[in-house]
Amino acid sequence: MNKFNALCSLVACVGALAACGDDAPSADTGGRLCVPGQTQSCTCTDGAQGAQTCDDQGARFLECVCDPNNTPNNDPNNDPNNAPNNDPNNEPDAPNNDPNNEPDAPNNDPGQGCLDGIFMDLSNVEGAGPDYPAPTLSVTCTEDTIVVESNSIPHYEYINVTPNGLQAQNNRWEIAHNPLLLDEMTDIPLLGVAAFAINGVPIFGPNEGPVPDPFGDPIYNDIMDWCLGHSGPGGSYHYHAFLTECFFPDYQEGDPSPILGFSLDGFPIYGPWGCVDEACTEVVKFESSWVRTGDPTTYAWDNHACDRPECAQAQGTQLDRCNGRVGPDGTYRYHATDGFPYIMGCYHGDPGDAGGGDPNNDPNNMPGPVACQDVSDCDGACPEGSVGCTCANSPMGQICVPTCNVDADCPTGMMPLRCDPGMGICVPNR
Repeated sequence: MNKFNALCSLVACVGALAACGDDAPSADTGGRLCVPGQTQSCTCTDGAQGAQTCDDQGARFLECVCDPNNTPNNDPNNDPNNAPNNDPNNEPDAPNNDPNNEPDAPNNDPGQGCLDGIFMDLSNVEGAGPDYPAPTLSVTCTEDTIVVESNSIPHYEYINVTPNGLQAQNNRWEIAHNPLLLDEMTDIPLLGVAAFAINGVPIFGPNEGPVPDPFGDPIYNDIMDWCLGHSGPGGSYHYHAFLTECFFPDYQEGDPSPILGFSLDGFPIYGPWGCVDEACTEVVKFESSWVRTGDPTTYAWDNHACDRPECAQAQGTQLDRCNGRVGPDGTYRYHATDGFPYIMGCYHGDPGDAGGGDPNNDPNNMPGPVACQDVSDCDGACPEGSVGCTCANSPMGQICVPTCNVDADCPTGMMPLRCDPGMGICVPNR
């Protein structure tokens, strides 16, 4: 599996150190179960494709409409299960209507009438700490797209577990409002952004960069903070796994999980718990179908396999290869799991040009080396201070690396490099 399509410069490798009825479980955990007004494709009884719309409360998708001339019934008054929640104490993400807010203050209320209640309101959060900028998040919608802008600063106290520190970023992602489920599953980026959380923090895949433990599993290697995030090169904070309580402190284990993020293909990412049927009479914990086959300290993907039948199509509590399933309402979603790949194993939709890979598209701030076919691909691809840059073989394919004659020729940074005189390239000083 070639996962080098989105790789970038070697300096970023340091990131490696770097509802229901009264008798059913409650789905109201502070997050919605679908996006109000969102339309998804569904399969009719005759095998044809229909459409269904999320109700106004975000509690469930309405029945599949198989006649394209009909419109799904969105009137919550026709469904007693869709009664609006009028409890003001049960809306943690209500917009901040404080008239004392300065007009030029950062917009931390992401709603703006778009996906209300899904994304976090960061107006009054603790933030990373007094030494860091306040977190920012903006979400806007069109009929076809959702645009999310953020600065990657977490809404809780930042604890430094890598040498990289924390800096504000300039993120912008544009995803499909009504994503389509594709037959083909495609790779997520080996390094860089594959999704984003409801607080605007990027989500990376289940591996780190080439050094010091090449492409190892950061969860297995225990280099994450208490919310399963950490900062990479350039101070870009990101997640490799999810803990629901970091977003919803009052969440009760065993309740249906709320939406915790969105993949760049547009599909939502839930926590591990979900309803078995549309009436939510049973809630189960979903599990990854990937199996560990070796030591994931290095090369996490090579030391896991997904070959069982569930990998092609989710069955029971076992998710598919992408760590997702089609829910009882007929729509696709991913689930965060305790086991590898933790959040996503692949895309089941089309990420298009949503903004994946490196958060800033800055070749000097990427969490991995640039893939190459020949030396011409490496112009400007190595870290600042490199004497030269060439295309060299590595266990994961050909990548751009600094050239050298002596150790002093190797660029300095968070991870020490030394010159391999036989190869004429800089390698990790391990």
